[in-house]
Amino acid sequence: MATRAETSPCAACGAENAADHNFCKNCGNPLGSEQGGELKLNFAERMRDRCLETLKANPDNARAFERCLQLEDAYPAAHFQLALCHYRRGAMAECARAARKAIELNPSSAPAHFRLAIALFHQARLDEAARAFEHTITVDPEYLIAWYHLGVIRELQRNVDNAIECFEKVVAANPDDASAHYHLGLCYEHQGKDGLAISALSRALELDPSDTAAAAALQELQR
Repeated sequence: MATRAETSPCAACGAENAADHNFCKNCGNPLGSEQGGELKLNFAERMRDRCLETLKANPDNARAFERCLQLEDAYPAAHFQLALCHYRRGAMAECARAARKAIELNPSSAPAHFRLAIALFHQARLDEAARAFEHTITVDPEYLIAWYHLGVIRELQRNVDNAIECFEKVVAANPDDASAHYHLGLCYEHQGKDGLAISALSRALELDPSDTAAAAALQELQR
C-alpha cells in the first residue's frame, strides 16, 4: 500500500494542504477529487466574480485583478480592468501592457484599443497612439473621444486637414463639445480661414466662458 504524501496540492487553486485534510484551507474545495480541471475552472470563475466585486468597492485595486490573472490569464475583462487601475495611478507603461493583452484576447474591444491609445498618448508616443486611436475608430466609428484625441495628435503633427476632419466629426455628433470647437478654431486659423476660426472660437467660449485660451485666441483674431 502506497504511503500518502505529507502534503497534498489542491486541484482547484494549487495550495498545499496537510495530507489528512479533506478540504482545502485556501479555497474550501474537496481534496483528492478526480475532477481537478472542473474545480480549477469553478475556482477561477469565483475569483473573477470576487475581482469584479472588489473593483466596485475600490476601482484602484490592481492587486485583485493581478491575482485573478495569476489563476487564469485568458480573461480579457480582467486585463482591461487592470489597465484601468494602472491608468488611474499614472502607470502608463503597465496600462499599455495590460491593454495590449486585453486586445490580444478580444480584438473587437474598442475600449481596450482606446485605453492602449491613451496610455501611449500620455507617453508622448504619438505615432503609435494615433494608430491605436485609428484601431479604436475602426472597431467603433462612433467612439467620439477617440476621434477627438486623434484630432489633437494630427494637430500636433501639423496635419491640419486631418485634424479638422476629426474635430468636425466630434462637433457633428456633439455640438456642445467646447474643446472640439476650440481646436477647430485653431486649425481654421492655421489655414488662414479667419471667419471660420472666429465662429468656432466664439462657439467654444459660448459653451465654456471660463476658457481663457479660447478667449485669447479669439481676441488675437479680432484685432
